[in-house]
Amino acid sequence: MFRIILYIFAALILLPLAATAQTKLRIVTLEAAPMVMVKDGEIYGMAAELAHEALLRMDVEPQIEIAPWTRAVYMAKHGLADGLFYAVYNEERAKYFHYPRVPLFTVDIIALKRTKSSVIVPPDYSGLTRWKLGVGRGYSYGEKLQDFIEKARFSKVEETASNALNFKKLLDHRIDLLIADRALARYFIEMPEHQGKADFVRNEQGDVMIFDKRKVYLVFSKITTTALDAERLSKALESMKEDGSYQKIIAKYQ
Repeated sequence: MFRIILYIFAALILLPLAATAQTKLRIVTLEAAPMVMVKDGEIYGMAAELAHEALLRMDVEPQIEIAPWTRAVYMAKHGLADGLFYAVYNEERAKYFHYPRVPLFTVDIIALKRTKSSVIVPPDYSGLTRWKLGVGRGYSYGEKLQDFIEKARFSKVEETASNALNFKKLLDHRIDLLIADRALARYFIEMPEHQGKADFVRNEQGDVMIFDKRKVYLVFSKITTTALDAERLSKALESMKEDGSYQKIIAKYQ
């Protein structure tokens, strides 16, 4: 009987624990202005501030780190980090991560082109076969965007490790379009050194093409945390919206 109790006690020790007061959580993300930026060693930006405030309201001490996206996903998946943002939902990731009920925010998925480029996207996505498309390595874009990529039959689809490098490739004529979220794209084209060089891809009516709207989340590793952490984060985000702090952070960057 005593041996059975010892086995049960040992098993409980090895189970992941819900974050409690004074808990430190290692959270990884990618650098993607204006969502996540670094200046003088400090991480800031809309996504970073939303995540930081929500984690503080869980009574945990967040330790936010930046890594290339594929590495960040690997770290959280294998328990080398406790959480990850900002990630869209897909069934494969749900095997490894606890998803909160409440997303961190929602993004519009668009495409960028060089200002003088003649790229126009028709309703059936035809006539794009001579163009090269840039995407992020390890990014999950969802069914709607995947449908666009397949129907457009681009001459080449190139994966790149960072948004900054993708933007550089666009201006250097190494790709002709790149997929990005709208806030990130706007930040890029409005930078003084980029003004007049890039623009949104539009449809035949001249409207900015929005390929999809995606909810993005701060997710938790199933190895080091529990579903309770995801629920506590949802409640923290709800409290931020109730007291207006969520909207203040959004407005600060828009």
